[in-house]
Amino acid sequence: MGIKISVITINLNNLKGLKRTVQSVLDQTYPDIEYLVIDGGSTDGGKEFIQDNQNQFSFFLSEIDTGVYDAMNKGIKKSTGKYLIFLNSGDFFSNSYSISTLIKNSNGEDLVFGNILVQQFDKSYVRKYPENLTFKYFYYASIPHPACLISKKLFELYGLYDTKLKIAADWKFFLVAVVKHGCSYRYVDEMISTFRVDGISSLPENSELLENERVMTLKKYFNMKFWLYTIYLEALDKSFYKKS
Repeated sequence: MGIKISVITINLNNLKGLKRTVQSVLDQTYPDIEYLVIDGGSTDGGKEFIQDNQNQFSFFLSEIDTGVYDAMNKGIKKSTGKYLIFLNSGDFFSNSYSISTLIKNSNGEDLVFGNILVQQFDKSYVRKYPENLTFKYFYYASIPHPACLISKKLFELYGLYDTKLKIAADWKFFLVAVVKHGCSYRYVDEMISTFRVDGISSLPENSELLENERVMTLKKYFNMKFWLYTIYLEALDKSFYKKS
């Protein structure tokens, strides 16, 4: 057997998306996968679907939680894989060898991530990522949960997702792991997953909350002069704002 991968799916009242997500995980050719499904107490038939297909899952749970990061933390605690990847309901792997692609291109790094196809309303586009992750990059962006293998030891070293944050806890985790602690990572320039933009972080009315959570994190973990100076340098770099 190879390196065990824990795939974690979070769901709440998205039965149609859940079915597609589950099938894309079951279609994976990688031989050593444990699949965990954490449902927030769905009332649209999702809970029953999970129960009816429980033999396909290594672990499943359906109960009310305090939010997406609370649910993700439940999955982390129950996982036993060396790497974790979060594929939430509605998202799906691009093909049957998505996990194999990440594994065969990795060399034991803490984070191994690839590209995603973003579906937003009636349009879609490919989102690629840089080979070098910097503070400058993380101030404006992050790396993709549904296309990123995360070493479980990072959660043991730096803690679980911060449930006090409603939108930016995953961004905070990656920022702290990469920039603050210098964890290892590898970018794989391959399409891994399709990501649907319909979560709370994508809603325009939550942009202010997202910005507040980011600034709070930056102030807590980084010297303010450092990140203000970094932002100033970015403003001088016109090429940074060009779309890839």
